[in-house]
Amino acid sequence: MFDTIEQVQDKATRWLWTYNHERPNMALGGITPAMKLAMAA
Repeated sequence: MFDTIEQVQDKATRWLWTYNHERPNMALGGITPAMKLAMAA
């Protein structure tokens, strides 16, 4: 699946960005974690 550790790190980084910026979280009222953080600032 992956040939190098760099490929694994890139995939994990992209997944984490998507999770925090694009995926609504029902526990946060249907907004993304990034939106929740911005509202708290």
